[in-house]
Amino acid sequence: MKEIFKTFISLLILIIISALVYLAWIVNKGGFSSQYLEKFINDRFKSENFYTSIKDPKITFDKKKIRIIIDGNDFNIFSNDSKKLSNFENLKVYINFLPLIKERKLVTNKLELIKGSITMPSVFKKPLEVNSIILEGNLDTTKEEIKIDNFSTSINNDFYQGFAKLNLSDSKAEGVLTNLSRKKIFHNLDLDSNRLDFEVNKEEFNIEGQSNLGGVEVYLKGKKNYKNTSNFISKYNLSANITEKDIKEAFNLNISPYAEGVINLNATYFIFENNKELIKTSNNLKETIINVPAINLTKDKDVEANADIDFNFKNSILKEIKIIKYKHENHELDSLIKLSKEFKPYKSLDLNYKKNDKKISVKIERNKDINKLDISGDYFDFSETLKQTFFEEQKDDSFLVKIQPVNINLNANEISVSEEKSIFNVSSVLKYENKLFKNVKLDAKLDNSKTFNLTIKPNENSRELVINSDDAGSFLKTFNINKSGKEGEFVLHGFYDDTKTNHPLNANVTIRDMRLIKAPTLAKILNLASIGIVSALSGEGILINKLKSEFTLEDGILDLKKYEAYGPDVGFSNQGLIYLRKKEIDLEGAIIPMVTLNKIIGSIPVLGKILTNERKGIWSFVYTITGDLDEPEVKVNPIKTITPGFIQKFFSVFKNDEKEEEKN
Repeated sequence: MKEIFKTFISLLILIIISALVYLAWIVNKGGFSSQYLEKFINDRFKSENFYTSIKDPKITFDKKKIRIIIDGNDFNIFSNDSKKLSNFENLKVYINFLPLIKERKLVTNKLELIKGSITMPSVFKKPLEVNSIILEGNLDTTKEEIKIDNFSTSINNDFYQGFAKLNLSDSKAEGVLTNLSRKKIFHNLDLDSNRLDFEVNKEEFNIEGQSNLGGVEVYLKGKKNYKNTSNFISKYNLSANITEKDIKEAFNLNISPYAEGVINLNATYFIFENNKELIKTSNNLKETIINVPAINLTKDKDVEANADIDFNFKNSILKEIKIIKYKHENHELDSLIKLSKEFKPYKSLDLNYKKNDKKISVKIERNKDINKLDISGDYFDFSETLKQTFFEEQKDDSFLVKIQPVNINLNANEISVSEEKSIFNVSSVLKYENKLFKNVKLDAKLDNSKTFNLTIKPNENSRELVINSDDAGSFLKTFNINKSGKEGEFVLHGFYDDTKTNHPLNANVTIRDMRLIKAPTLAKILNLASIGIVSALSGEGILINKLKSEFTLEDGILDLKKYEAYGPDVGFSNQGLIYLRKKEIDLEGAIIPMVTLNKIIGSIPVLGKILTNERKGIWSFVYTITGDLDEPEVKVNPIKTITPGFIQKFFSVFKNDEKEEEKN
């Protein structure tokens, strides 16, 4: 489309040719010698810029329309240095007979150029293959201005039609393109328009009008430069409302995981030398929903937001996306994304994000073997990534999955790991591959400056997991495991079974000297069992000297195989299942009031006798915890008793642990 209008300059030549035909007829006094006509045109039709040639011109008379038809073959236009500018197999000029007779005025009502090419290196990078050029109207060459009532042309298998007005003295043309339809005019997008206004001169071509681009209504305003001094070949401005689907169709760029909805787009499309293109956009994102979990950037619909984004192309391939500035409320962002076919979806990313006064930098380098991710700054939200990685099914479009395999360097003043809690002074090195953390070394502090350490390392067909913290209560609160703990020491040791496709985690946990404060589920059990220590939960808490647990985590289900704890006031054990994805719980256990138990044991001269006497028992309470994980239903059965055999088994666990510690 953008090239065709330059041809109007060439068509001016054709109109002048018709004038020379008229002169040839006058000079020859009505004798229509083809040889003389050919010689006259070839010898005399010259200017400082070009000359022409034509073979075997013939003149016939159309009786029905009363006009003269001049028909010639092998019509050529040459530059003054003998370079061929155009070549056509056939030229036809239709001249009105009556004006010629009455007024000796040459009025051409039709010109036809059939099957040829136009070569203009200063304008077109490669020759235009032309099937036909047809001009219709009263083309009066005695006037400086020529009106073309209808033109049609087929160039490079694209068809154009419309009407125009030519100014011969200024070498100008203006007019209208009608019923335009072009396939893949802009990358993968088709262009359709009922009307496009154009203006062309020796320096530039301008076009403007309402169009349909790839099924989207746009207002198009464009310019093509013919001057060598211009810093661009063409420039097109367009305004439209687009969606993430339109972007995917145009550029094969999927932004739907991060943005969806309507984008109010104002864009300027530049075409440069060396097959380079640039699209500069200014986008109103008020109607766009934005969600980038990796940096905790979210925006709802109807919230004001703006983004200036540049798209750089080379050889029609998108190479670079540059977010000059994104802003909504207290969020600001800039980013540079370099793309390549080899390293999909992008080759590198350099992102800077600011929320309030907290800054974060994200850099990604994609390589053939393994990628590199560097994250640093004031604040980083890891809660969503943590939840997806450890507690949910891995999605193929999640951030880490998309860039794996990847080595990660993570350094931040604060990292959010749950809805309300963060870890601080984080220094971490990680390797993520095949949807797994293969190697992890993380050092951090909790909100009370206590330490937290986590390591994952390969071990044959498994991966060993070790977690240590010198404040068990804060650690459990931070990772939203238990909100009632305070103080204590925490150790987790386990193995991921990588021989299985779901990589279950088998682990044990040991907690020492932790207090339970305001534990709602435990409070319900104590109330229902009428154990008179509930008030302690609202004070200094109930001391747990030691807690041991064994569990398996598989497919979002935590199978609590053994959970035993004791302190000076109470001891309890339980087992069952916790469905992390559904947030449901199904546990059963037993609770022993340790004060009562100690009194009974203290009154027996020989402890060993009661521990082995199965005829006698001690009152205890069996409970169940079911339903919603946050607000479960608690039931207690006070009728049950615990046999001495159970007591022996219960305390033997901790006794054996103490022996092991003495050995160490």
